[in-house]
Amino acid sequence: MIKNYPFQNGNKRIAITTLMYALYKESLWVKVSNQELYNFAVWVAESPRNAKDEMLKYIAKFIKNHSIPWDRED
Repeated sequence: MIKNYPFQNGNKRIAITTLMYALYKESLWVKVSNQELYNFAVWVAESPRNAKDEMLKYIAKFIKNHSIPWDRED
């Protein structure tokens, strides 16, 4: 979502919200500061298109390193 710009405005916000929702559905949460999450979104958005494989590895590593279990009640 961040790289394809489906919306005129708010692509990073929508992408992060989608990520948080997907993690919520898996009973996970990302424990980072707002600034770190913002920096992550900007870094992904500004990454070169030809670095897709490297970015996917980085995103997976970021999520793995910052995810915590979240005991939620549905």
